[in-house]
Amino acid sequence: MTTRLFDRLIGLAALLAATACHRADYAEAPPEDEVWLSREQAEKSSVRTAQAKEQELAQFVHAGARVAFDDLQVSHVFSPVTGRVSRVIASRGERVKKGSPLVAIVSPDVGTAFADLVKAQADLTAAEHEFHRQEKLADVHAGSRRDFETAEDNYRKARAEMERARQKASLLRSGSVDRVTQEYVLRSPIDGVVVERFANLGLEVQGQYSGGNPLELVTVGDIDQVWVFADVPESELPKIKEGNAARVNVLAYPGRSFEGKVEWISSTLDPLMRTAKIRCGLSNPDRALKPEMFGSVLIATASKRSIALPAEALVPIGDQWFVFVQVGQKADGRQIFKRRRVRIGERTPEGPVAILEGVTSGEKVVIQGSVTREQPNDEVWLSDQQLRAAKIQIAPPRTEPLAMQIAAGGRLTFSDLRVTHVFSPVSGRVSKVLAQPGQCVKKGDPLLKLLSPDVGSAFADLLKAQADLIAAEHEFNRQKELYALNASARRDLEISQDNYGKSKAELERALQKTRLFRSGSVDRVTQEYTLRSPIDGEVVARMVNPGLEVQGQYSGASTSPELFTIGDTSEVWLLGDVYEADLPKIQAGAAVQVTLEGYPGRVFEGRVDWVSDTLDPLQHTARVRCVLSNPDSVLRPEMYEAITISGPPWNGLSVPRPAVLRLGNQNYVLVEIGQRPDGQWVFKRRQVTVNEDASGNLVPVASGLTASDKVVVENAIFLTALL
Repeated sequence: MTTRLFDRLIGLAALLAATACHRADYAEAPPEDEVWLSREQAEKSSVRTAQAKEQELAQFVHAGARVAFDDLQVSHVFSPVTGRVSRVIASRGERVKKGSPLVAIVSPDVGTAFADLVKAQADLTAAEHEFHRQEKLADVHAGSRRDFETAEDNYRKARAEMERARQKASLLRSGSVDRVTQEYVLRSPIDGVVVERFANLGLEVQGQYSGGNPLELVTVGDIDQVWVFADVPESELPKIKEGNAARVNVLAYPGRSFEGKVEWISSTLDPLMRTAKIRCGLSNPDRALKPEMFGSVLIATASKRSIALPAEALVPIGDQWFVFVQVGQKADGRQIFKRRRVRIGERTPEGPVAILEGVTSGEKVVIQGSVTREQPNDEVWLSDQQLRAAKIQIAPPRTEPLAMQIAAGGRLTFSDLRVTHVFSPVSGRVSKVLAQPGQCVKKGDPLLKLLSPDVGSAFADLLKAQADLIAAEHEFNRQKELYALNASARRDLEISQDNYGKSKAELERALQKTRLFRSGSVDRVTQEYTLRSPIDGEVVARMVNPGLEVQGQYSGASTSPELFTIGDTSEVWLLGDVYEADLPKIQAGAAVQVTLEGYPGRVFEGRVDWVSDTLDPLQHTARVRCVLSNPDSVLRPEMYEAITISGPPWNGLSVPRPAVLRLGNQNYVLVEIGQRPDGQWVFKRRQVTVNEDASGNLVPVASGLTASDKVVVENAIFLTALL
């Protein structure tokens, strides 16, 4: 039987008293650090010794660990264009392939980029025509050298401008564009899971290459393979090599180890901590390990020959370790056990422990039983009369399914696919406000009217571009007819062709600009723009009043004010923060109950929709999203409430809460193991692993018991005084 030295010493006083009572037999008392036992006493105490000997032991380096993404399997997605989010396509937790659509953005950059490309192509064609014409004239000495060099310079500049426009347009090729609606679809750059999404409808987005501060819209990552970083002291570095096996343990899975290998060792040290960072790669097929989890890592190093003892032989007193060594016997036959302090190596969850000092090879060390009293110190012996007097009740562990619940705090918020933030695409002055706070609106309903010079300017530009195109087309057709009759020069034909191409490019640019206004409606005469609702919902907030000067989304200003917030609260989200240790108990689809202080006795039910694959690095909690139906609009965004999440039912063994006792940092129960020859009942202390956070009177038992065991379920606490 295994035991600790502290327990072994509990009965030392009783043993010394018993020794004093038998001074007729043993006149001599043992020293303070020794115990003398007769053969009969040793047998009753189940004392067993083993010879200390050298053996090859695996050596380990222990360090704190932090789980992180494999940085080759995570991507932080930004928008290459400036604009407004028009559609949110990917959901948190959704698995996406490379190229899958994530977010759609309406952006003037799309129209501008392709209009610039068309114009650059037209300019290049014109410059090329002029260059070749001057080249031919120079060959026959019919043109000046200056005209040829000017044409050559213009051709070179046009090619450079064409390349610039092509490069700008190529930045958009990571997604897909609609030249008509000027909508850019942002796509996933890798295979993975949508770990986090920061985009919602109506969000103003700054382009990556605009010179501002772009906002990360989506995080796509794959945690089937993760990295674990650890800081190793300088003195331990020589023991670690790339390829060494590593074993990682985290708080959320106390009985489970994750295996990996050391992949990288930093070539520099932290100047303050004097530690080097190492990286271990771990396979994570069930996605149990999540980035930002903290834990510990054991790194296997080269084995070493050392004296070893079973862990059961070691017992702590304060911060020191001791063993009992059999050093001989007295003249009367009593065996002498001497307490000796030892220095040990790194302890591992299983296997023997290296003894660095205190024990030599060949010595006999107590590895089982009690050297301090006849009754083992992890057992209680009771008579029938004592059982009845203490009202001890015994029962086997229960096997029926046990409901598991996790309590957490949560914040109610809009479903981000049911809320939009409305901005004006044009600059101007508010002439009329049409929607009131609390008003229910349909998609396309008018919200306000603005008097905007942008409207007149845009359509005037469009009319001018159309007129220029018609004139250029007429001139081009006329020059083609004259050239066919040999009545005009080729130069005039090429110039008219070039002007026709430029006019088409200018018309395309004007059309792209006016298309930005199609989300509303315009009056070309009054230059009035009507802003309309992009979704069905309720006017949650209005930040505009008549006469307000509004800056347009695409005006190039640093900030554009939000005018309306429109949302639908028939379904809301509740975002909760769950501690790392509770993560294994929560699954998508689990039932959720919410209670409101203002509605006592009413329970709002929902389900877990998403569990984050990462932890908050500061609070060390994971974000959980729950979906709640809210038909009567009782639940309001920004409420903070307590929630209860149903975990998967426990189908293992459970015992009543009073049966679980605690000694130090360990839990144990008392198990009946039979009767002694004298009729006394024997109860043995047994360590168990339980879920103490479970609600109710029953406590789940993860290990330490079998269904056939008989456990003390009532008044077990009274027996602890006898241990």
